[in-house]
Amino acid sequence: MNIYFSENFKRLRKQKDMTQDAIADVIGVSFQTVSKWERGESYPDISILPIISSFFGVSVDFLLGTDKARTQEKIQKLIDLFDNMKLKDVHSVLKEYKKAVKEFPNEYTILVRYMELLQIVKSDEMKQDREWISNQMIASYEKIQKYCTDDAIRIRAKRLIIENLMHKYQCLGFNNEYLQQAKSIADSLPSMSDSKEFVLPELDFDPKNHNYSKWYENRQRTIEELSYLLQNTIISYYYYDKNFTPEYKIDVISHMNGIFRITDTENRPSKNRVHMIYNYGHLGHLYAEIGDNEKAIHYLRLSAEQAVLFDALPEAERISMFYEREERFRDLSLRERMYELMTKHYPMSDEFKAKPEFQEVLGILK
Repeated sequence: MNIYFSENFKRLRKQKDMTQDAIADVIGVSFQTVSKWERGESYPDISILPIISSFFGVSVDFLLGTDKARTQEKIQKLIDLFDNMKLKDVHSVLKEYKKAVKEFPNEYTILVRYMELLQIVKSDEMKQDREWISNQMIASYEKIQKYCTDDAIRIRAKRLIIENLMHKYQCLGFNNEYLQQAKSIADSLPSMSDSKEFVLPELDFDPKNHNYSKWYENRQRTIEELSYLLQNTIISYYYYDKNFTPEYKIDVISHMNGIFRITDTENRPSKNRVHMIYNYGHLGHLYAEIGDNEKAIHYLRLSAEQAVLFDALPEAERISMFYEREERFRDLSLRERMYELMTKHYPMSDEFKAKPEFQEVLGILK
């Protein structure tokens, strides 16, 4: 059995920002003893191990690093639990992660997912719980930024803390302190042109054999990612802003779906197909708003039919159409969602909803 005490002890001491002299005073040993521990020349007496583990807030097993394979297996199970999570499972998964961040305090792959779980549940909690969630988010974020060396995890944590700060800004009276904090962190993020979606396509081709298949695949992925970001920006800016006319919104959303269709082929369905279905529904109610009932029914029917086809796909194929940050919606029923939108949320008149053609559309979704 391998013992990893020396490297674990040294890392924990540095995380506490303590010198070897300082930690020696706390434990009650000499500086030379601590130095030998960290060089792996000797180990502490068994009676001292509980004192050290208690001081660092870790278990003796973690301190010694014993049975590392079992630990890694447990961590992987937690990651799989998160990655395969459905939206209805969030609270039960969070319960497991609350225990995990205490058991594995230096496992940043766990900690950043813990942040994501907190971000998902925050809007469901009572006011006092939201404050606890916010404090947990901040503590996790600061720990990742201070000690984690994985850039991908650090960037992911920054995105999550920005979302948390913006939620506080919007829910706590537009406190500019939160807004400025969010902007400061956002300024430290890389630009879109430095992302893997832009860089990878330039690397993955074989000039010797003129093989560009991987290059084309990555280019398609870049277009999907860009169009997804563009969709979110357009919908939040144009669709929900009452200053824009229904006619203008129709034009913008129609062009957006045109971009989506570039990457949506029979051989490779686009990840944006879900968003196309939503957009068809949006177009339907916008046409109804301006009195073009024929086009309204056309797009509402198209949205309903595509929603049914989407829900009928095999689970693996359906899940593959979600972006990584959307995968918690894997159990989403588009039929139910579009039915809810058409009957409760889209601003269509009772007269329009009473039309037999509209009732036929609802019948597709039932």
